[in-house]
This record gives sequence, structure tokens and C-alpha cells, in this order.
Amino acid sequence: MDKKFEAFKLELQKVYENNKIYRQKMKDKNLTPEDIDSWNDIKKLPLTTKEDILSSYPYGYNCVDQSKIKMYHASSGTTGKPLIVGLSENDMILRQEIIKEDAIMAGIRKDDIVQICYGFGMFTGGFSFYEGLKELGCQIIPTGTMSTEMQLFYMQQLKPTVLLTSPSHAMHLSEKSKELKIDIKTLPIRIIRVGSELLTEAMRKKIKASWGNKVSVTQDYGMTETLGPGLGMECSYENGMHLNEHYYFELIDPITKEPTEKNVGELVVTTLYTECFPLIRYKTSDLVEITTEKCPCGNSAPRIKKFLGRTDDMLKIKGVKVFVSQIEDFLFMHPYFTHQYEIVLTKENYKDILTINIEYKEDLPKDIKKQLPNYEIEIEEEFKNRFGITSQINIINNNTLPLSKGKAIRVRDLRKVKV
Repeated sequence: MDKKFEAFKLELQKVYENNKIYRQKMKDKNLTPEDIDSWNDIKKLPLTTKEDILSSYPYGYNCVDQSKIKMYHASSGTTGKPLIVGLSENDMILRQEIIKEDAIMAGIRKDDIVQICYGFGMFTGGFSFYEGLKELGCQIIPTGTMSTEMQLFYMQQLKPTVLLTSPSHAMHLSEKSKELKIDIKTLPIRIIRVGSELLTEAMRKKIKASWGNKVSVTQDYGMTETLGPGLGMECSYENGMHLNEHYYFELIDPITKEPTEKNVGELVVTTLYTECFPLIRYKTSDLVEITTEKCPCGNSAPRIKKFLGRTDDMLKIKGVKVFVSQIEDFLFMHPYFTHQYEIVLTKENYKDILTINIEYKEDLPKDIKKQLPNYEIEIEEEFKNRFGITSQINIINNNTLPLSKGKAIRVRDLRKVKV
């Protein structure tokens, strides 16, 4: 028995003994841990869903006595009630090692000065990176969710070489720096490591154009349920996130829920070394494309080549299925827009109405600003040709849309709102 499978068997036994909900799901399938003899058998086990966790809210998925829990974290709750996860001392040590690995993968060194723009609260990002980078030996500037002006102030004064933030916040810092007449390209930042939100290739190009094309812009992938960042870690080659070997991954068909032999599907995660909150075959809702091509960095782990969207981010508009990330890629193809946009869905006479509000760049020449109403019509036609959906696109003034302190909330679906 290989060591990784041995770790999995211990994890499964722990869940079976301590998690009433998952144990019942196994019993419904007439399964016990002894029935799982190889990785091929794992597909026999039931999937774990977010609904399973919420049904035993808030402590039912913990597999240790509450006295062993040293810290709680919670998801943002953008799709519903926040998921609360406990960490034991051993979990915190494991997370620290994972974050060190994540930082090294990004090219961060012990002599780097790292500005952390993630919140130091229930969200895992701030504390996770603080603990791991401290262990690595970095100098840390914990600006958290300070105002944009103060973020830029400390950036000027303390000269960080690494910025940890979300893609949308990296762009907001860039746009605010123009207002304050700060040339951020002269700052010594060499790495921008983003997380919390999906980084599309269009957004990566925008960030590089704003901060300097020599700046490495990479992403990591994680979730509160699996200790936080570090499920997937992109190296400086910027060609996809290496899957972390502390976990076991599968791909399933999002409709049939059956394993797929293809390189595209919904990612399913099993923890291998988690003490307090172990998960067996957890449905992430993330639709991904995986590649096993060798990376130039030498890491042989499979990589998430592309995020295709989330099952809960897939919009059905007038019978057409489209992902938010696809709409974002379309919007960012156009040179006059900032990163700030929102998608609003309503119903009128039983028909779906799609409205997209997007801010234009504040420094546009006056003659272009005059042409924006005509540009709206042109883009609406492009959108219809690409997606087969009629839309109303409003190009609005800069700083009109509200800024989010956590994950950017892109969609307001008012079709389900009762009037």
C-alpha cells in the first residue's frame, strides 16, 4: 500500500467513526472503510456536498473534540450561509507548510517584503499567508483591508517586492494610483500573487499592463473547507496551477456525477492529512480543464490549465448557458473599460432581461467619451453574435459601482426576487 493511499484510508476511517452524516451515506451504499482497497474503489464512495456540511451546521463535520479546535475560519457566504471550519493545532501546522510551498512555487524568497491585502478575519487568506510567510522568513506588511489610499501609502513607504491580493483589488489599486499621481510601475514589486477570485487570462493581461509587464502575475486556488489557499499553485511560468499532493483529486461529469476519463470536468477533492475537518470526495462546483503535460519548472503534478466556470456561476439566460468568466473575457477584450462591471438579470413579461453595467476608463480622451453611446450598440451586437443572447450594455462613469471588500460580487439575479 503506497503512503498516500495509506493516509487516505486513515482519513476515511476517521470520517466514518466521527462524522454521522457521511457514515450514514456510506451505510446507505452498504459500504465500510474495509471495502475500499485501492484508488479504483474510491468512486464507490458517496460524494460530499456543501449541503451536507450545512445540514450539520456548524459543528457536525468536525472530527475532533471541540477542545482541540484552535481557530475557526469561514467562507465568504457569497452563495449562501458561510461555511464554518475549525482547525486543530496540527491543521494549522499543515496549512503553514502548504503556504510555504505555495509561496516558493510563486518565486517568493525569504528576503522578500510581502504586502498582504487579504482580510485578517474569518476569511482564511490573511492569516494563512501571514503564518506561512513568517515561517519562510519574509518581512510582512499586513495592510489587510485598509483603505486603498493607505494601501498605496505603505506601498510607497515600505517598498514591498510581493503583493498578495485579489485580481479585482490589484486593478483597483492601479486605478487609484492614477488618481493619486503615483507611478506604480516604479515600485519594486516583482510578484503579484492573486487569489480569492478567478484570474482569467484577460484579467492577467490587464494587471500586467497596469503594473508592468515584467511583474509575475500568478494565482493560487483554495477554499475554506480545505484549510484555505494551496489546493492549486501556479509557478512563475504562468501556465496553470499545480495540484497539491497533500490532496487527492478526481474529475466527474457535473451532470451524471460519474467519474470521467476526459481532462475536463467538475473537480472533486479528498483531504489526506486534515485532522479537524476531513472531507471525502468533496464536490467543489469548479469546472476545470486538467493537463498532465510536463511543466518547464520541473513539477510533474497535473495542472489546472483552465477554469471553465463554476456550476453555481453558470447562468441560464433565455435558455442559453453561459459562465460569468466567459462574459468577463468578452468585456475585457475592449480597451475602454475598467475591471469594474456587474451583470443584472431581471424578468419582464416572463422573459429574461440581461443588463451589463461596466465602467469606462477615467482617462479616456473626450472625443472617445462622446462616442460611447454608439459603442454600446456596437458591443451589444458583438455580444449577441458571440453568445446568442440579446443584452443591454451600459457604459457608466468611473467609481459608480460599489467596491467589494472580499470577493467581487459580479451578478445580481433579480429574477427570483419576489415583488
